[in-house]
This record gives sequence, C-alpha cells and structure tokens, in this order.
Amino acid sequence: MRLDRAFRGAAVLAVAAVAGRAHAGTVTLRAQDLQRRAVVVRDITAHRERPARYVYGRAVWLGPLVAAVGTIRADRAAAELDATMLTETRALYRAPYHISAQKLAQARARAAEARAKLASAVGVLRARYGERFAAALLSDRRLVARIGAGTVSVVEAMVPYPVLQHPPRIATARLDGGANVRGRTVTLRFLGVGGQVPSGMIGQSLYYLGPALQAGTMLRVDLRLGTRPRRTLRLPVSALIFDGRTAIAFRRIAPHRFRSFLMSKARPFYSGGHVAGFQSAWRGPARVPIVVQGAGLLWSLLARAVRRR
Repeated sequence: MRLDRAFRGAAVLAVAAVAGRAHAGTVTLRAQDLQRRAVVVRDITAHRERPARYVYGRAVWLGPLVAAVGTIRADRAAAELDATMLTETRALYRAPYHISAQKLAQARARAAEARAKLASAVGVLRARYGERFAAALLSDRRLVARIGAGTVSVVEAMVPYPVLQHPPRIATARLDGGANVRGRTVTLRFLGVGGQVPSGMIGQSLYYLGPALQAGTMLRVDLRLGTRPRRTLRLPVSALIFDGRTAIAFRRIAPHRFRSFLMSKARPFYSGGHVAGFQSAWRGPARVPIVVQGAGLLWSLLARAVRRR
C-alpha cells in the first residue's frame, strides 16, 4: 500500500510481531504528522458490566401453536383408543368368537396409522418450537390454557450468529411497538431454543414466556450471559481495523507512540437501532487513550514494517 507523502517520513521504531502476525507492534509518528490531525486520540473509559447481548424479539401469533397442541391431544386420544381396540380384537381372535384374521389385520393397521399420525404431529411441534418448549406444551396443560386464554404471550428472540450455548433463564425486554406500551420493561422466562431460524437470518431463535402482548409487538431483549461484572471497553467503528475475523485497535502509550492490540471476541453494540461500535472484555487500565481516527494509517505503517523484517 502506498502511503501519502506527508507520512513517508514517519518512523516505525519497534515492531513486536507475534507468531508472524502484524497486529502486535508499536508505531512512532513524528510530531508534525500528529499536528496535521491525521491521527486523533480520545480517552475512552472502560466500564464494568455483566456480559450481555441485546437482540430484537417479537410477540408471535399463537394460533398455530394452540391448534398444533389440540391436534396432538386428539391424535393421542385416537391412538390410545385404537391401541385398546387392537388389544380387544387380538383377545377375541384367540378366543372362539369367530373374529377373522382380516379384522385383526385391520385393527393392527388402524393402530399403526394412529401411532404414525401422532408421532408426525409431535415431530412437527418439536421441529418448529424446539425440544424443550414442545415438551412443556405437551406436559403442562396450565401453560397451554394460559396461552390460549391470552393471559401470557410467547416472545421469539432472534439471536444472530454466534449462537448461545446456555441462554439465560430470565431475560428483560424493553417494548418498542405500540403507543400504549412503548418504553415499558417486562420480564421474560425461558421456554426453549426454537427448532428453526427466522427466514433470512443466520443464528438461532429463543422462546420466552412474557406478559400478555399483542402479536407483532417488537421488543429489545437484554440477554444477560453471566453473573459476574467485568470490565468492558467500547470503541467506535472508526477505531477498529478488521483483519478477517480479528478486530484491531491502537492505543497511545507515549506522546508519539502507539501500540496495537486485539479486541478479543468483539461484539457490536447499538444506538438508535444501528451499530454504534464494538465492545469486548478489557483487562487494562480503566481509562485508555484510543486512536479513533487514523487507525488505518497506523495499520499500514505496521504492516509495511513487518514486511521489511
């Protein structure tokens, strides 16, 4: 990469390349280059917070869910009846009551058909709503009754990749939709991981039980991922250089010296519905002078020095 003439005299004093990578090193710039405001530094304060992900969710329409559970209950009752009829037919066939083998075969076929129909309905429910949520629907009649009566709602939280291995059992959400509920905060209880991902998204869907909400109500869901607070550093997008999946930033360590560092497992944070920057765990000082403009120049100088080694 060619550098602007104003910076060709910039001196790279030290480069500590780690494992052959160019993201670990120190760059020194002349004072006159800094005066041209090509590199802007801002003090950023790290803050303590519990690890969390903020995702969007919506209250789903529960008609298909209630109908599916009703169908399964009907299919289960039919399967039990056919199983009983098969047992009685088999007993009559073995006794001298002149039950033909054809009737016995018909009873067996009806019982097998009822079992297959029931298994298919249960499989569809599990595929749509996930193993845990489907099991709760099939075992907890009070839950289904509350959903059917509209006293509770089911919220589908859409989590982009990477997926959560252990979703929190309790989440909070801030309602975005509807003039009468906007800004209200509600508590959600985990139901299970969805069996399918919303169309157009790579990640997972999580189901939570919430208060009565109108279908389609949008929520901003706060998923707390731990109980211990940790120090977190939030950087604007302009401060970061992305090298594949790696996010790299620079901090000032002396008046004219800058050192690169990795933003380990950087994840986005939002403001006004848009990505405002990226954050990650931070083990350094609470107040950090970060290069918020000109990180690309420093990255180019660092990479150029590594190539010359």
